[in-house]
Amino acid sequence: MTQQLIQNVVDIMDNAHSQQQQLSESMNSLLEAKHQVTFSAEQSKKSLKQHFKWLEEKAIEILTHRLEELLSEVDRVSSEALSPLTDCEDILNTGISAAARVMEEGKKILGNNPDDHVEDLVKFKDNPDTKQLNSVPEIPCLADVPYLSVDNFHCDLERKLNQLFENEGRVLERAPAQISDIEERPGSLLITWAEVDEEVEAGEFCVQYCYGRVQSNEDKNITFHTAYTGPNTSCTIRHLRTNTPYSFRVRSRPEGEEKWSVWSVPRTAITTIPHYQWNNTTEGYSTSNEEKTATRLPEGQTRVLYSSSSIYCCGFPITFRMLDSGEKTPFDGIGLAANDEDSETLQRSNSIFVATSGSVFVDGQEMKTKLPNLTRGSSTTIETENLGNGKVRVSIEVEGKAVTFDWKVEQSLDASSLMGLGMRAKTESVCLFFGMRFSHEDWKVSQQTKTPNRLPG
Repeated sequence: MTQQLIQNVVDIMDNAHSQQQQLSESMNSLLEAKHQVTFSAEQSKKSLKQHFKWLEEKAIEILTHRLEELLSEVDRVSSEALSPLTDCEDILNTGISAAARVMEEGKKILGNNPDDHVEDLVKFKDNPDTKQLNSVPEIPCLADVPYLSVDNFHCDLERKLNQLFENEGRVLERAPAQISDIEERPGSLLITWAEVDEEVEAGEFCVQYCYGRVQSNEDKNITFHTAYTGPNTSCTIRHLRTNTPYSFRVRSRPEGEEKWSVWSVPRTAITTIPHYQWNNTTEGYSTSNEEKTATRLPEGQTRVLYSSSSIYCCGFPITFRMLDSGEKTPFDGIGLAANDEDSETLQRSNSIFVATSGSVFVDGQEMKTKLPNLTRGSSTTIETENLGNGKVRVSIEVEGKAVTFDWKVEQSLDASSLMGLGMRAKTESVCLFFGMRFSHEDWKVSQQTKTPNRLPG
């Protein structure tokens, strides 16, 4: 009885410990959420103050410039109007002075016995000042002279300014576009985003990424790189290091506009799946481009070149591109296999094989449907869907023609541990080898993951 009670206490303590851990994790998440709100609020206040300070300075600058323009215009018009009037004033002053001299000279002659000074009377008549007495310049009437005034003051300017400033700025609870999902891909991540602002319909999106964990777009020490710009709502970012955190953000803008929205909150994720690699130790083949490309060499025994491991997990499309081609034989081509035990051929059990002739073999049996030949420049895409219990739905497409069938794989591996931060758990996955077999030199094949077909958002 006592042991049972003790066990009950131990069980309750274990539950309490587990509950404490969960609550602590929840508390950390809650504190992080609170920090995001308070930090973003402070940053928003700072941005608002900076913007409206700039707006105030810019308004004063524009108004001051406009005032100076108008004052200069007044100076120009008045100067142009006063110039002929000043010239006329000078003529009048010259005439008045001349008339005064004539009158003074005449008084002297008349008051000094003019009969004895006939010669002075004659000279007085021909005096240059006397000749100007009949010259009077024309004075413009006031109606023809500028009378400066100012006009075009907008009586409703205050109302327009109120309307303009009332609509300046907007407080957003979240950015108009947000990353909604991140899925692991071999050596890459599939980023999906969505619009959350119903008032704005975006026509274009921009996705950026950077190394490391980033919590704020305000961190000036972080360098983001643009990965995608366009109308789609998903993209695959390739050539990523495994188990390395990357941060992603997205922004949007309506079609036809130049200004982008604010960035979404950065979201961090990792991929735990290495990128696809050919085995670089197989005789008769050479690999390049980080083992993504394989070339058949002139020498060496004809055999199957497999991937470095059973790295291909069902659910991810894989594309084989024929970069170069050579002579063809019936057993040459590409495919998938549950194991790499057979180095002679891929036309065998527990494999699917696409021959260079376009024939498709499932577990060594040829299907009726035939695909286009594999030639230089052609691409073969294999898409798979795990149906459970070892069953896989396979779709093979070569140059626009496709065949789909269900395939029973005898061995399957549980890859539920292949999970990363922010990823959707995969409770079950079938992982396979991919391979190629060519008898003659010059065949060169590259492989890569391919983004699943998705319609624009």
